[in-house]
Amino acid sequence: MTSIGHNGGPSLDDDGPPTPRYCKYCLYWSPPSDWEVRAYEAFQLGLSRRRVKRPSGSCDHVLTQIGKPLASSATVDTFGCLNFSAKPPMPITRGRGFVTIYEGDRIVWQGHEEDLPDEYR
Repeated sequence: MTSIGHNGGPSLDDDGPPTPRYCKYCLYWSPPSDWEVRAYEAFQLGLSRRRVKRPSGSCDHVLTQIGKPLASSATVDTFGCLNFSAKPPMPITRGRGFVTIYEGDRIVWQGHEEDLPDEYR
């Protein structure tokens, strides 16, 4: 039996929208080299005539069926397996904003937020 006011939607206590269960969001996945990614993007945009296969990363924790052993495999970023483990979220960096302080029409200070002099805080 559901409680009063519950409409069957997701719990309000969750951290946000669910992360897709793709390899690029998995803790165990190693992405392809930057060179491979740039070459594939150039091919997709038509900047290169040389055919380039879709870049693949690697994972040594691939599980395709329950009860089978883990395997090592080359996987593309949108592949998903049963052993998905989400990466922790990236920390938010603050303090690199560029600040301009005016007095009237005159600029009195410009620079990065963390270098702001105390008299302007």
